[in-house]
Amino acid sequence: MHSAIFRRLIPTLAATLAGVLPLLLAPAASAAEGGSPAGGHGSQLLAQAATESADGTLEPRYEPREPQPKSAHNSSYIFGMTRGVADSTIHPAVKAPLFLLTLPLDLVLLPFAAIGGMFG
Repeated sequence: MHSAIFRRLIPTLAATLAGVLPLLLAPAASAAEGGSPAGGHGSQLLAQAATESADGTLEPRYEPREPQPKSAHNSSYIFGMTRGVADSTIHPAVKAPLFLLTLPLDLVLLPFAAIGGMFG
């Protein structure tokens, strides 16, 4: 039974290898000849992305935008302990009692967390 499967499998594998092998070797052959593996399109894409100046350095075609200033407000301190328990990988059966501990502590520390978030 196994020999019949192998008799059918070997010609199929040989035909597949004969079809795929030229596709695998074609990029290596063009790279060995000095061309790019992508069929010579790599230098064209580089030329479209930037222009060359007189001294040979590449410069972008556009002026980059200034980065947006970061907000001074930070909400990571507000309910930080409760958020830490919620985002943790602790088993859910352990998270429930921890919420009973962290939620009141976060409420007590809420004014300090709000001040820290506004100025920190």
